[in-house]
Amino acid sequence: MPIRDYMKNASLKFNGKLEPRTATNGIVLHHAAVRQATPQQIHEWHLRRGWLGAGYNVYVRKDGSVWELRPLWAVGAHAEGVNSESIGVCAEGMYHPLSSQPYDREMPAEQFDALVKVVKDLMEEYPYIKWIKGHNEVPGSATACPGSYFPLEEIVIAATNSSNIEEVDDMKKGDRGPAVEKLQRLLMVLGYQLPKYGVDGVFGAETEAAVNAFRKSAGLPQNGIVDVTIMIAMAERLLQSKVALEQENAALKSRIQFLEGELKKAFESTNEAVEKCMKEFEERNKRFIEFFRLLNQLIKEVGEYQGNALSYKSS
Repeated sequence: MPIRDYMKNASLKFNGKLEPRTATNGIVLHHAAVRQATPQQIHEWHLRRGWLGAGYNVYVRKDGSVWELRPLWAVGAHAEGVNSESIGVCAEGMYHPLSSQPYDREMPAEQFDALVKVVKDLMEEYPYIKWIKGHNEVPGSATACPGSYFPLEEIVIAATNSSNIEEVDDMKKGDRGPAVEKLQRLLMVLGYQLPKYGVDGVFGAETEAAVNAFRKSAGLPQNGIVDVTIMIAMAERLLQSKVALEQENAALKSRIQFLEGELKKAFESTNEAVEKCMKEFEERNKRFIEFFRLLNQLIKEVGEYQGNALSYKSS
């Protein structure tokens, strides 16, 4: 579906003339670096920087709504060095941990699905797109954007069925570089940890062992090679994990709601039992008081009787 069929126009007014892009070779993914922001707020912040206005072309909110900020055809102001050849797509949220402000640890499913759709539809509309990167992957960028909690690999894989549409050449032990880093991050997302070296961009023995472990689980030959077959299998596994996680979350939510209901019933039942005990106690207390009143009266009467009897004898 063409992105313009569902993308909303934020109707922003720019402070100057926008230049058209002459090429569209890539997509740069960003986060807004704030947990919540409207398209107008993004625009105002960028105006204050002295820019023409919002630097991103597309803005995806947490509710899954998609907004056009800077026109899709225009050169953006979002990633220095590639603005003239890329489309800037920004996700609402703060997906990088900071001690100075609240941040998001998980992307809402609505936003994730919308971002995947946007990337897919942009690739349909601009068939010459060769790469998709996070802002921090753009050469020369000194930024944490889109953040360590931003599901970059998952979005790229879901949209393209590969970890990077340009860098899926076969990889093997001895290879180095960004493609290996992407592979290592993907392995770790899938649960194949690299405890000794982590994401170092070097396809060594540890990475090879993790690749073979995945190959074994997928029923593929354990040859240590990363090719299109294993990348497709990884993409499918990642999507399965996402579905399973969503199902687990739904089941957990249902369980919590059930327990809340049971707790409410138990609380109400406990209140009824307490009220009943209080009433019984008050009733017993009344009987106890009445008993002692009668006992005191009886003692008094017996005393009076004994006094009368003694007076009678003495007379």
